[in-house]
Amino acid sequence: MADLPDDLRRRLDDLFRSDNVATRLGAELIRWHPGHATVSTVVDNPDANFMGVVHGGTLFTLADIALSFASNGHGRIALAIQVDIAYHRGVTPGDEVIATASETSRTRRIANHHLELHVGGELVGSATGITYRTDEWHFGSEVWPEEWRANH
Repeated sequence: MADLPDDLRRRLDDLFRSDNVATRLGAELIRWHPGHATVSTVVDNPDANFMGVVHGGTLFTLADIALSFASNGHGRIALAIQVDIAYHRGVTPGDEVIATASETSRTRRIANHHLELHVGGELVGSATGITYRTDEWHFGSEVWPEEWRANH
């Protein structure tokens, strides 16, 4: 199977790094390849809820960002249709949270992903995500090699 062409990888990388929600959250794209992504952010006091721990919505958003980069890393436009998350322990402001998304299966239309949130190497949340894979391609289908489109 062919590798992701370098020029398209650069274009996707630029696209991912321009994500408005990731920017607002201060999320940094650490690494990605088709079907996998790792992002991180240091959570602040504005992310804390009334109990002084980071709001679950902030953690969900970070996991969702990793999912979007992983699922769109093939070049085909993919949209989350379901994400189920479990929080294993509280996260405090000032913690660096690392979110990873890994594709576990993929068909032409549906992809399944396992997501994890870590603080200092400790698992603080886990999730499963399902994405719908459209017929549309980032930058138009014509720029993607035929072999790549057939396999992704």
